[in-house]
Amino acid sequence: MKKYVLIGLIAGVTISVLAIYFRRKKLAGTEFHGFFDSSAVADELFGDAFEELPDKP
Repeated sequence: MKKYVLIGLIAGVTISVLAIYFRRKKLAGTEFHGFFDSSAVADELFGDAFEELPDKP
């Protein structure tokens, strides 16, 4: 009985680790996809950081 419980725990941990690994591999590179979407307004993202400065005379 203990042998089957141990095999089940090892199998469960292995499946969980593989699922997390493949999910991270699939989502790699998409961390900022929604943040820098072209539909986002720059003022909402950066505020006054890129406000135009007056020209020097």
